[in-house]
Amino acid sequence: MPVPGYPRLKSVASKRAESFGNGIPHEGMYTREELKELVAYCAERGIEVIPEIDMPGHNQALAAAYPEFFCFPDHNTKVSTTGGVGLYLVCPQKPEVWKFYAAVFDVLKDIFPSKIVHLGGDEAPLEKTWQKCPLSVKYRQKKGMKDVHEELKEFEGKMASMLAARGRRPQLWYEKPWAEAGIYRKGDTVFTWRMGLTPSTITETKKQGLPLIIAAGEHCYLDYPQIPGQDNRGWMPTTTLERSYKLDPAYGRPEKATDHIIGVQATMWAEHLPTLNHLLYRTYPRAMAIAEAGWSPMDVRSWDNFRRKVADHRAFVLKRFNYDLERTKENEPPFK
Repeated sequence: MPVPGYPRLKSVASKRAESFGNGIPHEGMYTREELKELVAYCAERGIEVIPEIDMPGHNQALAAAYPEFFCFPDHNTKVSTTGGVGLYLVCPQKPEVWKFYAAVFDVLKDIFPSKIVHLGGDEAPLEKTWQKCPLSVKYRQKKGMKDVHEELKEFEGKMASMLAARGRRPQLWYEKPWAEAGIYRKGDTVFTWRMGLTPSTITETKKQGLPLIIAAGEHCYLDYPQIPGQDNRGWMPTTTLERSYKLDPAYGRPEKATDHIIGVQATMWAEHLPTLNHLLYRTYPRAMAIAEAGWSPMDVRSWDNFRRKVADHRAFVLKRFNYDLERTKENEPPFK
């Protein structure tokens, strides 16, 4: 996304040498006009586009373009060519960081009518970055902060205030250590996503007064293979259609214990899916299962009835998305 005054987002951050060792250079950047067209296209179909600006982590591309934004500037940093968690966290004690995000939020306000901006907040290795950053150490000592989590709490609070000044509110990925440190403010909407932690997260967020969206990895991550034998990157569990359908957003709890749950999310990380057909193959029909799980009370749901409905949609979906088995590396049709 272009941000006025920051041309290296295009000349550096939008380009990488290859993707997962394929040796093929890749680049791409939306124009403001293209993004507005996308938002309008979705709005006509009842879809609200919510942008996510991940911070303080998942920012290696930004570090390659603007190393001066980071605790330990390295002008040899390259845009990552693989996935994973990096050590590139923007430095909260550098004024230029706040100037940059103010410009980013101004662009978001212009492009996206949504009153929500997702701020990420996940997988940030504070102990390896801010904990050792000279500027952060000095700041925490000056402010009498007991640990780096207090610095993160202030960082997220300032970002939320910047959004509020623009009529926006944040959403965040839920991290248990951050919650225990009091990072989230009452009323913040958070997403539960880590495998196996959703039941405890439901309990914790209820006590903390945090609206919750269920994106439980064991049911809702649609980049995971849906049939044994599909590529799983060496670690992904197989999430079958039936497993996705078995999602109970309340996890068997009464309404009074789950009235802070405001929705479910089917999550698709597409960096390992080389074509649109691959993406659609992984998304459907499991997206139908997540939709029904989100909309329908458990006592009216039926696996057998759902399978019948999926069969009714099979021809439409295959035609709609021009699914071509010969052009994929997957060996099974998605509706088996």
